Amino acid sequence: MLIRLLGPVEVERGGLVRPVRPPQVALALAALAWEAGRVVPVDALLGRVWGEQVPPGARRTLQTLITRIRHEVLADDGTVIGRLGGYLLDVAESAVDLLRFRELAERARGEPDPASTLTEALRLWQGDPMCGLPGEWPDRVRQRLRDERKETLLRWARVSTERDAGAVVAAVTPLVAEYPLDEPLAAVLVAALHANGRTAEALAAFARVRRTLVDELGVEPGSVLRQTHQVILRADHAPAEPVPSQLPGALRGFAGRTAELTKLDSLAGSGGVGLISGPPGAGKSTLAAQWAAGQAARFPDGRLHADLSSADPGAVLPQFLGALGVPPDRVPAGLAAQTGLYRSILSGRRVLVMLDDARSEEQVRPLLAVAPGCLTLVTSRLDLSSLTVTTGAELIRLDVLPEGDAYQLLAARLGMARLAAEPTATSQIVQRCGRLPLALAIVAARLAAHPDLPLSDVASQTADANLEPFRHSDPTVDLRGVFGRSYRDLSTPVARLFRHLGCHPGPHLSLAAAASLAATTVDRTRVGVLELDRANLVGLRPSGRLQLHSLLRAYAAEQIRGPERRAALRRLLDHTLHTACAANALCYPHRDRLKIPAPARGTVIEPLTPGSALQWYADEAALLPGLVSAATEAGQDRHAWQIAWAFAEFLQRRGQWEEILRVHAVAVAAAERLADRLAQARCHNSIARAYAKLGRDHEAVQHFDRAVELHRDLDEPALLAHVYLGASGPMSRVRPGEQIKQAVRAGELFQRAGDELGEARALNTAGWWRAEAGQYEQALADCGRAQRILAELGFAQGEGHAWDSIAYIHHRLGEYAAAVAGYERAAELLHGSDDLHAAAETLVRLGRTQLSVGDTAAGLDAWKQAAEYYEVVGDTRAATGVRERIAAQYIDR
Repeated sequence: MLIRLLGPVEVERGGLVRPVRPPQVALALAALAWEAGRVVPVDALLGRVWGEQVPPGARRTLQTLITRIRHEVLADDGTVIGRLGGYLLDVAESAVDLLRFRELAERARGEPDPASTLTEALRLWQGDPMCGLPGEWPDRVRQRLRDERKETLLRWARVSTERDAGAVVAAVTPLVAEYPLDEPLAAVLVAALHANGRTAEALAAFARVRRTLVDELGVEPGSVLRQTHQVILRADHAPAEPVPSQLPGALRGFAGRTAELTKLDSLAGSGGVGLISGPPGAGKSTLAAQWAAGQAARFPDGRLHADLSSADPGAVLPQFLGALGVPPDRVPAGLAAQTGLYRSILSGRRVLVMLDDARSEEQVRPLLAVAPGCLTLVTSRLDLSSLTVTTGAELIRLDVLPEGDAYQLLAARLGMARLAAEPTATSQIVQRCGRLPLALAIVAARLAAHPDLPLSDVASQTADANLEPFRHSDPTVDLRGVFGRSYRDLSTPVARLFRHLGCHPGPHLSLAAAASLAATTVDRTRVGVLELDRANLVGLRPSGRLQLHSLLRAYAAEQIRGPERRAALRRLLDHTLHTACAANALCYPHRDRLKIPAPARGTVIEPLTPGSALQWYADEAALLPGLVSAATEAGQDRHAWQIAWAFAEFLQRRGQWEEILRVHAVAVAAAERLADRLAQARCHNSIARAYAKLGRDHEAVQHFDRAVELHRDLDEPALLAHVYLGASGPMSRVRPGEQIKQAVRAGELFQRAGDELGEARALNTAGWWRAEAGQYEQALADCGRAQRILAELGFAQGEGHAWDSIAYIHHRLGEYAAAVAGYERAAELLHGSDDLHAAAETLVRLGRTQLSVGDTAAGLDAWKQAAEYYEVVGDTRAATGVRERIAAQYIDR
């Protein structure tokens, strides 16, 4: 089936074309097909079908139209699915001619010879889009689609003029009449007439366009049309001049970079300088060569190329002049004279100059083709951003490929069938190559040379952070060699900083962490980082953190070994531990403190405020598994469990239970190697709490029991009390009847330790379990007293939990107004304490209470807020569950 919008709205099935009638059905189908595969909100559909004045009853009529589309138009080839707030046309994009047209037009951008793909795209047009459909939306869409077709036809014409100028003339002539002031269109027609041997008609066409521009707009033709005219005049009256074509060929299997190719297309029309910059291995030269390979029609006077990795302007200019027809004995001496002659020759011509792997702005400037109509394309591993100031260069920054483009690159070289046969291995290769084009290309070349080699073998070889799988006999594409050229260009102190960054196990780090690794100051590190950023060896996040690609980090790690590496890692671990303990003191002042030794010399501690401490925790939490594992691998077991402990409260408040389990599995093993009973007890307590939150009660109780056992003879009543407090929840399900005893025992231990805050928390927990047992009067008294004590002590998080308990008891008693007020206060306090997961749970209970008394709007708002909190902390399962509840409420209504 094919749904046609590019002409009358029709459906083609089995070679038979059937118009869609009446107009309202056709309009509704077109409105859905415009965004096939995506939900179109009901309000948007109403506006597209009826315009701004939507009549009464339109929603019911829309439902009728949708039903007719399902049963009469689509039959069994697709359907329309009702989703929350809208409808989705569930067909493949290839089943809609408009989407197929756009897909082909985009695909053509990545092809060295896009003519056939563009031809296929243009054949989909059967007339004026949505021909005959009235209304505001079809009118707007028609104009937009006409412009899209015109731009695509222009692209086709530019690449087809040399091979079939007559066809280009026939296709473009009607458009020139429709768009008489469109200069690029006129330039294509003039060039095609000339290429077809109709030079007189070409000159006459130019004269007509020029008169129209002068008469209508009062302006002369622009540079593109004017240069096309000059080319014809030279060809008609001047002897043939040499047309150099020095560009490297396009790469087979090129994929992605659609936005960058589009930007280069726009540059070609305006001329000037384009600068492609990015990290080593990002495919800068490949992108430039791929785009330049299809630009012969735009630059008919020549395409020049120079590799500047080892050449200076004094060596390149004589070669360029020779290619442009200057005999060796006519090349002047001196760089200034050569530059002057070079630019004089380029004046009035359309020439593309590609300067590859430039090392400095000074190296590039004499070689720039600055004449109107010329374009200089510069690639560089360095950030030559001063060219944007001095020449107005358009900067195109490359990074690693998006995931989809990385898959396309492998598919283009290995075939989709081979990737589909091993999807897991394919995904691993893409991720372990870090989506770096050169790394992917090396792996793809190896697999292409060995068709029987399983992808899983290569995936396993790339599992470790090393560069061996990316070795190549050609040093220009060997990944170590490519990285090494950038590394060797660094100054000595910055090279030292770079290799120390290789000791960090994560993809990003703060300036203070980098300074700790290198045992230097933050100010010196900042200066060094700017040089690394200019060399595209690190990236700088908006937050100021450094970002290092995994393969560059592996290369940096190879440059630092032995005692120097061990000392750097020790400073990094000290930096993390001491900063985390300082963050604990700021964010969680009621938590007990660790006794830790002084940091190693050269360690820099992050300067924190309460606000920045939470952001630091959030940034570092993703790095935690790598840091703890690195500590154990280096024999720093005390750092391993202490760093895990220092992050436990933050992770608990964010509901990152799986992360707690992953990190503390390593931490508890480290504590066991140290034979440190208290450290082991702390770790088992954190693990037990995470299992309890995940609903894995038996495992939780096992770890709580182990924590209690380890506490024997330790004389740490407050810490043991925390264990009993956490154990009460899963104990209620594994050993029913013991939960109140657990909470009371915790309160006694807190009292023995003189911990009034802990005693109040235990009182609140006991009150909760008494409410569960139906002892509402005692429960309300316990929780109310706990709330008052916690408020006096200024412990907002604990007070929030107490209000949650009080609200729960009121709900059980049927006192819904008091329950709503209590839940609202609890959510406010928990959110203010950054305990977002607990705040979300409270909001879920608040919403349930409001719905039970008929306040549906307030209840749904509470659930929406809860879903947002769950998403912030990364609990997508809980967020999805809440959103499903919301959807069910809408359906019931």
